[in-house]
Amino acid sequence: MNAGTALLGIALVSGTGTTVALLLDYLRGTDRYVRYAEWGIATTSLALVVSLTYLTYQFVVTDYTNAYVWQNTADYLPLLYRVTGVYAANEGSILLWAAIASVISLWVASTRGFDDRSTKLVQAVVVGFVTYLAGLLFDQSPFASVWSAVDDIPAGVTPQTGSGLNALLVDPFMAIHPPVMFVSYALLTMPFAIGVTHFVSALRGEGGIYDAWEGSIIRWLRVSWLFLTTAVALGAFWSYTVLGWGGLWAWDPVETAILIPWLFLTGTLHAVTNYQPGRRYTILAPAMTATTLAQVVYTTSVVRSNVFRSVHSFTSGGIGFSLLVLMVLTVGLAVGLPFVYWLRVQDDESDNSNIPPFSRSTLLHAAVLLFGLLTFISLWGLTFPLLRNATTGIEVAVEPRYYNLWSFPVVIATLLLLGLYMDFDVEGKRRSLVAFGITVVATLVGAAIAPSSAWQLGTARSGDALIYQLMTQVSALAIVPPVAYVLITVTKRGYARFTRATNSDARRKEVGVTLVHVSVAVLLFSLPFTYMLASQASVIAGAAGGTAGSTVDVPDSDYSLRVLDQQQRELPQNPDPSTYAQSSSEVLARGEAVNETVLTVHGTVTNVRNGNRATVVQLDNSGLWLGVTGENVSSFSPQEGQTLVARGVVMQNYVPQTDAVVLTGPTNVGTPANPPASVDPARVRVTTVDLAVYRDSQQVVTGTAGQREYLKQSGMEVRDVIIDRGPIVDTYVIAGVSDGQASITVKRIPFMTPIRVSVVTLLVGMSLILAYDPQYGIATTSRRDETASRTDLEPTTSE
Repeated sequence: MNAGTALLGIALVSGTGTTVALLLDYLRGTDRYVRYAEWGIATTSLALVVSLTYLTYQFVVTDYTNAYVWQNTADYLPLLYRVTGVYAANEGSILLWAAIASVISLWVASTRGFDDRSTKLVQAVVVGFVTYLAGLLFDQSPFASVWSAVDDIPAGVTPQTGSGLNALLVDPFMAIHPPVMFVSYALLTMPFAIGVTHFVSALRGEGGIYDAWEGSIIRWLRVSWLFLTTAVALGAFWSYTVLGWGGLWAWDPVETAILIPWLFLTGTLHAVTNYQPGRRYTILAPAMTATTLAQVVYTTSVVRSNVFRSVHSFTSGGIGFSLLVLMVLTVGLAVGLPFVYWLRVQDDESDNSNIPPFSRSTLLHAAVLLFGLLTFISLWGLTFPLLRNATTGIEVAVEPRYYNLWSFPVVIATLLLLGLYMDFDVEGKRRSLVAFGITVVATLVGAAIAPSSAWQLGTARSGDALIYQLMTQVSALAIVPPVAYVLITVTKRGYARFTRATNSDARRKEVGVTLVHVSVAVLLFSLPFTYMLASQASVIAGAAGGTAGSTVDVPDSDYSLRVLDQQQRELPQNPDPSTYAQSSSEVLARGEAVNETVLTVHGTVTNVRNGNRATVVQLDNSGLWLGVTGENVSSFSPQEGQTLVARGVVMQNYVPQTDAVVLTGPTNVGTPANPPASVDPARVRVTTVDLAVYRDSQQVVTGTAGQREYLKQSGMEVRDVIIDRGPIVDTYVIAGVSDGQASITVKRIPFMTPIRVSVVTLLVGMSLILAYDPQYGIATTSRRDETASRTDLEPTTSE
């Protein structure tokens, strides 16, 4: 057992002991083991953080004795992408998740302590979750040696270079996206534990704990939402720049998987803000709070397995029994406990008799249901292929049009409901219903107006169900009236509440609420039109001998372009031989372990002996010699002092007065500047074309496009695109270069800048709410007494 696996073992043992100790104290109502639990949480967290740090160090220094490092990185990668390899596959991702969750557990233990009984169970659930991940890692360690995990590598022989990182992950967005996502996932362990503890406490007749933890729950959920939204945005922008399709979203299984917890988390936030102790959402809010983690575990099972065919899925192997068990456990606790409690009390909401049928509360309740419906649409589209395959053996794929056609009317309904809610808050029932009715009529009119077939949601097919035939005829213009309605009502409500606020915290919070909802409306308006109104045209252009070519018009467009230069290079460029070949001292140190194995070696010629049928060369004045035989051996004429790179069979005690001889032929020997083909260290072939793009004779953008071919990874190609980010329309240029000719596609993609700005303002808005909510804000909570009034306005609602 190596040091890394030992650390995981320590985390497993200490986590198990801590979980048991906390459960015993909770069940017995004692503090007998609290002191041990405090040390256990600290030990578990320290062991996991140190193990993650150690694994990261191994990636930084490319320690190829570690199989996980060898499988997920290579020397030629910059430092950023060597670190990215840490979470490029299952083991490192789960270790990252476990380490962050353990730090959160430690922070809560140090700030909240174990003064009340419920805290012990909350911590037991969190530590138990972390311990389960630690056990999974101990069983499938990211620190396994390369010799035990890879059959083709002889014992004691350390590979000179790694297999390399998945080509699609070599991107700044992907270097940031996974850590941000796992921070969000780890943050949700605390709401899950609080929700589970609430129902356990209620079933034991001790009363729920949700009221006491409500402020903490809201803060945990908001911070998690902030990180998860950032992760979704980073993933979308990665798709836009790396995949070369010029789109943000394609309903890929992994894209859909991360959207599921985001939708459910958004609905949960609305449910929690509608919660009132003993009156409203007494079961639904805690149940949704707990279920967020179950959604995350399902998502992780999708992303970190090979069940779904996806360009975003970067790991091999099946879903794994461990993740399946974890999913069953989290779903059982998050859904089973509330269901059992509901059966016992037979009353979902304790007292709804005084709630009028048309009120802010009922509108918010409808919003929660709509978010639940949107979540189910994505969840069913992702799950149906699995169920169909399991029950019939037939593999099916759910097309993007399923998500588009089913989600579109629900999104429209959600926008209309949001506008009505905001308007009702300012104008009252009568006037808000009049404006709502006018908007509904305008929406129906917009749905019937399609300037061309490109504006319709899809194309009807023979045999389609009636709902599909109807929805495919709907125009995307139906989104315009609801979005305008939301922008007007949200702004009007925000201004009214801003002017009524009596302190700066409340005003900042209202700015945040307005920014969030305006940003969502702009995003929902812009996204469909980035596809429907996009246009593209292609042309073949070239520049012989790397010289600038003439200007070429792009057919069926108002674009023209000029090829300024073409280049091809390989990476790594002029690498040190030590990164892909072994020195004479390394070969001799391994002795019999490398006898009769094929190795690549390098060294300086210190002695040359020529014969009729062979040339023998001593390397580094050592006991290692090259024995070069075969046809054309006479053309092989090395010089003393020359550095050579060769590949051949190592033979121990093959010739007297030598320790070992590397037998090879002249074609397998070369210099570091010109290594033989059998040991070519090139990993990536980069082919680029420098372009100047014009529109109506005015230069739009210059840049470099092309592709990167990963030679040692099945020849996978990744496009390098040129993107000119205009105020409204992006110019997106894709080039495929071959034999001196470039096949160039120029796309016009509208509304990308509004999308980018909306993502930023969405995050800024939630940050303001998180910090300055007069009741639950992080900044305000630290400045006021816990008994202060709820807010200077009225009960927290829509955020």
